[in-house]
Amino acid sequence: MSTCTALIIPADLAEPARVETIDAGLETLQTLVAGNIEAVTINDWHFYLNEEGKILNLAPNRRAAQLVLEETGVLADVYCGDVVVLGETADGDEADVPEHLIDTAQQLFGLHQPA
Repeated sequence: MSTCTALIIPADLAEPARVETIDAGLETLQTLVAGNIEAVTINDWHFYLNEEGKILNLAPNRRAAQLVLEETGVLADVYCGDVVVLGETADGDEADVPEHLIDTAQQLFGLHQPA
């Protein structure tokens, strides 16, 4: 079991994006994205989303796409459903979401952070 700080970005724009401490195990990740997970890796971070998001016609996650575009300059896909962003250790294990992503997310769309 690995406890990490995650950036959770709901596809529903009415729900706030938030920073939350989670158990980064498979069951928790599947619960957060409402199904089997697909990983998208970008440099020192990655995110999980529902692997069948497009097939299930889940809503596009515009904020996740905005974050990817801002951080990489490239948007290669449409991401559907809720997204969970985590960091990555040198050996590929889960880690806390990098602080620069939290800062970028705060600037782009604001975050709900626990007190």
